[in-house]
Amino acid sequence: MSAIIMKAGQFVNNKHVTMLRNNYQENRWKANSERLGKMDSLSIWYSLEELKQYIETAEAAGADGIRLYFGVYPSSLPENILLEGRQTVVFVATQQKTSETGKTENKDLYVSTPKGPEVIAFNWALPCPPGCIGQGTTTQQQIVQKEAITI
Repeated sequence: MSAIIMKAGQFVNNKHVTMLRNNYQENRWKANSERLGKMDSLSIWYSLEELKQYIETAEAAGADGIRLYFGVYPSSLPENILLEGRQTVVFVATQQKTSETGKTENKDLYVSTPKGPEVIAFNWALPCPPGCIGQGTTTQQQIVQKEAITI
């Protein structure tokens, strides 16, 4: 008998996406950008190929879910100074566990490596801004251009 895996997501329509983006921009992004002194990230982009590879790696290690943590790159980031202080997301593979008391939790999944336990995580996306250049004119870019004037 296999365990029933909790499911939390569902497909949404454009109206829902627009509402979330607008709320985020007004309630978080604008203040974040003002505090940073530059436009914070509005979105993060990955190719389908790299997401599929990450999901396959997570599945091979026994994952049955993925958690997205919100994060912020450090203010001093030698790997990419354009990302310094900007928001990001990091994917962390999870595995559902049931405790002896019957409580079900989605725990971050660690695997054994020669250097010790390591989480199965994925980051280093293309954030917009600053990575919006060359993507054509989108609603998101128009928001960035409009906000650049007012921030």
